[in-house]
Amino acid sequence: MTPQGKRLRQMPAVRWCLEHAIFIVLLLLFLERFLALWTLGVHYTLASDDLSYIKSGIRFAQTGMVTMHGTTPSAQSMPGMTWFIGLFAWILGDGTALWWALKLTWIAMGTATAWFLYKSVGLFAPKWCGLLACLPLFSVDFVWTDNLILTETPFILCLSAMIYCTFLLGKTQSRRALAGCIVSYLCALLLKANIALYPLFALGYLLAVKYPFKKLLKQGVILACAVLCFLVPWTIRNYVQFQDFVPLTYGAGNPSLLGTYQGYGYPEDDELNYTANVDVPFAEEYASYLDENGQVPERYEKYLSLQHDAAKASYRLHAWAEKDLKSLLVSYGILKPKTIINGVFYWDRVFHVPVRWVEKAQTLNLALCVLALGLSLLTKKRRGQILFLAALYLGNVAIYAATFAFERYSIGLMPMRCLMIGFGAAVLWDLSADGKLQRGSPAK
Repeated sequence: MTPQGKRLRQMPAVRWCLEHAIFIVLLLLFLERFLALWTLGVHYTLASDDLSYIKSGIRFAQTGMVTMHGTTPSAQSMPGMTWFIGLFAWILGDGTALWWALKLTWIAMGTATAWFLYKSVGLFAPKWCGLLACLPLFSVDFVWTDNLILTETPFILCLSAMIYCTFLLGKTQSRRALAGCIVSYLCALLLKANIALYPLFALGYLLAVKYPFKKLLKQGVILACAVLCFLVPWTIRNYVQFQDFVPLTYGAGNPSLLGTYQGYGYPEDDELNYTANVDVPFAEEYASYLDENGQVPERYEKYLSLQHDAAKASYRLHAWAEKDLKSLLVSYGILKPKTIINGVFYWDRVFHVPVRWVEKAQTLNLALCVLALGLSLLTKKRRGQILFLAALYLGNVAIYAATFAFERYSIGLMPMRCLMIGFGAAVLWDLSADGKLQRGSPAK
């Protein structure tokens, strides 16, 4: 560093800003989101899942019933959003105060994500690398998402906290880190069922960093017991309501069916015999759900509809494999994952920023992630952390691609990419001669 640079760093104002940089970033992120809230309006909604979640929460506060897209009991999605919004509705009612409370809470959660990104990178790298990991959160697609009452914002926060606690557990083996892992995992699972396999990725990382195996087994049992405390009552409730074993949700049927129309080479509807291969077997299997008049009771309508979609999706996949296995593998193994990886969830404009700018930023983000992965493999620096993040990211991409490739799913996986950018910067810093002499201390 030049003498002028050293003198600049010693100035009180500059030194204060450097020492409190993360808090400045958090403040700016919050103000950006609040300005978007002020611009879009507190009642801004897509009139889609976001509005359904709010109605579900209000209904839960009034009746104690978990519903979704209707007034009958549901397990179409995990109950976390319904419970969380229901708590606000129970306290504030269903008026404008509820909307303000929810929007401000979502903004706060979107802002808090930066803290866990910063801390995750800061465990292994200089503070400024952690700050770089936070910069993608300034993108307007994140700002817009944090102004919608969807699962994405709280899920991203829980996922970021879960990754941080996993890194912390691998480094310190502390009970506090284990507790953080369990709490953040359960909260994430209550929001999105696709995160259920996260412990397998965490297990791989912890074994790679030489975590004591016996201790890992004991802590795994603790996690399993905590998960069962939720899953057992939830599964029993679902069996009582739907006469079927539903440990998480039954909502994958429709996305799975829609996914069979993505890619290329899939069978057209007029080529298939749905009556003989789907409708008749389905009617026989679920005949017990009909009432004495041969009609489907209202409480089973959505459940049976989604089960029918799942049966139809299974038939279409089987027919697709027989018709053109190559196109099936390419569609599900390349084209659909590509849609998620390149997808941008930004259906409106915030601050008049067009979607093409966000798409360019997304392309740059992906390039930096690939660079970080390549550098870590070549230099063996930060390799454990970056490979864990890459595996977790691609694993979840594959889970989503197995059903319906939707750009909305892409933003929920961005914490891994943000962290890879931060660790990639740390690898470059390690490789520089100046970096070896001036490597910063981990974040506190």
